Amino acid sequence: MDAATLGVLHDITLIVWVALLLGAVAYKLVRELNPSAGWNWTGHVDARPYFTADAILVAAIAAFLLFGLKEAISTTEIKSAADLPLTVNAALSGVMMQFGMCVLLLVYLQKVRGLNPAELFGLRQMRPLKVIGLGLLILIPMLIVVNGSALGMQVWMKDFWPDMDGQEAVESFRKSKDPLAKAMLVISAAIFAPLVEELVFRGFIYGVIKRYTDGFFAALCSALLFAVIHMHIGTVVPLTLLALIFCAMYELTGCLLVPMLLHSLFNATSLTAMLFFPDIK
Repeated sequence: MDAATLGVLHDITLIVWVALLLGAVAYKLVRELNPSAGWNWTGHVDARPYFTADAILVAAIAAFLLFGLKEAISTTEIKSAADLPLTVNAALSGVMMQFGMCVLLLVYLQKVRGLNPAELFGLRQMRPLKVIGLGLLILIPMLIVVNGSALGMQVWMKDFWPDMDGQEAVESFRKSKDPLAKAMLVISAAIFAPLVEELVFRGFIYGVIKRYTDGFFAALCSALLFAVIHMHIGTVVPLTLLALIFCAMYELTGCLLVPMLLHSLFNATSLTAMLFFPDIK
């Protein structure tokens, strides 16, 4: 990954981190002046169970990402996707890391905070068939918005940005000749990634930021962090839009299963398209 990409991602993360600090202070002052203001009570996502320790953890996650990017800028060596071949071990390591993050978050919420994840994330709010029906209804408009913005960004940036290759994992998937490694990546992208990323970004980070600000501010900040962790400048805008759609559906339904399913369908659709049309970027 080139240093220019890392630099922009670092700057975006820094802006989000500063915005989180200033936003929390500003919203607190406004609420003290107007105690009846309850912006964080709107919608179907109840942010009230979160408290100060959770906010510190979210700030630490953002700071960890910020300093990690800063360190990467100083030590990075430019590598192409061809230098990062997809292997079974690499794909399996990714799955295990995602599973470990999921377990750690659930243990923290249940054992440390004493919260019930099923109730906190509204996992029983909707019947499975309704979740599936809503997901299929939203899928096509979501694909049009996200892929349209991705195409627009690619056309706009191709003449001035040094690295317009796809995400490293995506390019490795395209070039891999190992069917087992590809299958492992499909499982990771279609099952584990939606589960973990929705728990972390929509369920936890979004909910905590909403607790101390409001839904719109929380959605934007969490969406930008979600985009940054994918480590690709060309997809920052499309992935931010995708994350905002996930947040909107979470708020509309109060059920985290809906963005989980949408996330899974989006990833599965993208990988299927790459399998049948490998030359399309």
